[in-house]
This record gives sequence, C-alpha cells and structure tokens, in this order.
Amino acid sequence: MAEPNDENVCLTPKKTSKSSKDQTYDLAWIQHTNAKSFLPNNRHPLKKPITDQSCQKRLSKYNGIVNRMSNDQLDDELRKRQLSISGEIEIRRLRLKHFYKAQITFGCENPFELIEQHYEYIAVVDFEATCNANQGTTFPHEIIEFPIVLIDTKQKTIIDKFQSYCRPTIKPILSNFCIELTGIEQHQVDAAPTFPEVLRNVENWLNERQLLTPTNKRRCAFATDGPWDFAKFLRLQCRFSSIPYPRWAKKWINIRKEFSSFYSVQRCGIEKMLQNLGLRFDGRHHSGLDDSINIARITLELMKDGCVLLLNDGVRASDPRFLDLNSLNDSLKDVDNDDETKSDDNFDE
Repeated sequence: MAEPNDENVCLTPKKTSKSSKDQTYDLAWIQHTNAKSFLPNNRHPLKKPITDQSCQKRLSKYNGIVNRMSNDQLDDELRKRQLSISGEIEIRRLRLKHFYKAQITFGCENPFELIEQHYEYIAVVDFEATCNANQGTTFPHEIIEFPIVLIDTKQKTIIDKFQSYCRPTIKPILSNFCIELTGIEQHQVDAAPTFPEVLRNVENWLNERQLLTPTNKRRCAFATDGPWDFAKFLRLQCRFSSIPYPRWAKKWINIRKEFSSFYSVQRCGIEKMLQNLGLRFDGRHHSGLDDSINIARITLELMKDGCVLLLNDGVRASDPRFLDLNSLNDSLKDVDNDDETKSDDNFDE
C-alpha cells in the first residue's frame, strides 16, 4: 500500500540523496541475520565502482557511444546481446551500459549468465489497510490484506503466492472510500481471522517452504514498494495487536529505491516503473495481491537487467520509536508522521 503522491514522473535525472555516513547500525544484530549484506565489505562486485583506470576509460568511452546511439542503433545492440528492447529509451541505454560494466567486471561475453542473486528467494509483500477519505495523522490504519508473492531468483519466475484478508478490530466497519479503493468488501474482512492469527498463518506458510531458516541467511529476503508496508503499517498493526514485531521484517529490499538507483531515475510508483519498463499494470490497483504481483514483475525485470538485489531499507533496531512499538500507551503520531524521507536517510545504498 503506497503513500500519497507515489506516481511522480519517473524519467527525470535523480537528485543526490543526503549522506547517511554518520548513521550508526546495530552491527551485532546485523552480523547474525541476513541483513549482513548491508555491511560495506559484503557488497556484490557489481555494486562496487570500477577502480582500474584502464577499465574506467573503456567504460566511460562506451557509455559515451551508447549516449549517442539512435533508437534503432540502441535496439540493434540490445538484440545482439539478447537483451530486452522494451521500455523508455533512457532505461534501454542504462540496460546496455550495465551489460558492458558486467562484461568488464566478469571478463566474459555473456556476464549476466554468471550473476547469482544474493538470495535464493524474494518474497514480495504489499499490504492493504483501513483508510478514510478525510483521515488525519492519527488514523489507526489496520492491515486488512496480507499477500506474499514468492520469486525464485535462479529461475527468475514467480513460483508461489499467499493471500489472506484480516479482520480489523479498532474500526471493524470499512469506509466506503476504503472499499472503493481496495475492492475489499465488508463480508470478506468479517469472515477473516484477526491479524495475530493471520501472522501465524503467514509464518507457518513461510516455514513450510523453509524460508525463515536461521541456518541459511541467504535463503530469502522480503521486498516491498517503498518503506511504508513494514516501517509504518506493520509497525502500527503489531502495536494495535500487542504482539512483537517480527524479526524477519526488520530489513528488506525497497524496490522503489533500487529501481531509482539502478536506472538513475527519480523514485516513482508501481505504474510509472512498469511504464518505464514498457509494461502495463496487470490486475486491479490497490489490490494487495495484484500490487504484489506487479512489484514482483518489476523485480524480475531488474534481475534480468543485471541488478543484484540486496537489503537496502529497514527499521533501525536502536530507533526509540521502534523499541517502544508494543507500548499501546504511546501516541500514534510518532509512527503516523513517518515519511519516505526519514526512512531513506537511515540507510545507505
């Protein structure tokens, strides 16, 4: 479930984000979880800049050639390398540049065949929550749909799905605005389990597929469109339900953030990302499952274009707002006032 104003024009040169080098991380916790890839020494070779001067010159020269290519020339070069010719021209230029950088990095003609994703599986999540047309900053957003779309990164395909509606308890009657926005009907949430039971069902589903195994830190990572699903809506829901925040949701792959970084464009919503890739939205907007499927489609395109997906966003363990998550006596304002800028400033690429 995206925050307002998520459909900004995407094909605009990206602004430089604020530095977060002075931020501190809970390194003891990171070392023992699959967030270890956040540490600078564990970055993938394709995430690192090329430092050899001769290689830098070759790459710079080639990038200049790509920038001067016509539309037809660009597509011809992409076809020669069996790369997609879909998408806006700037996306296609970046696609070719990433391919050549990978050639230099791996020293072979078909470098994308050698790329192994850091995680075996990526589980895409996009919640839907209660809402109102005139909601204030303290509106109690309760999760009413919990979907998961599971990607096998080796096969580069969607292999499984999970979906459950959740029965809200604070405001059990859905507003007309919420019903029209999400397509979720009152009878669907009335017949659904409450969130704690849904979360248990989710973890059972994940454990049946051995996706939460502590012995394999590279088994599975979670992915969302932006920071809000976990950093805001899941945090709120755990507070409302008086249950601990799940450890597996403390770090995740922010697809919107990765898309912006990889293709050098400003951050934008699901539909704009699809449009820039030459794809159309499949399904109903603001259906949690359909949104998750479309985020998964974007994720697959990133992988096909040579992007190695690592954890790039999360809830800081030392954040006092996080430590007090289960205190129902706290004001809701500290959570509802979270915005994208705060989340982004907390983590390096």
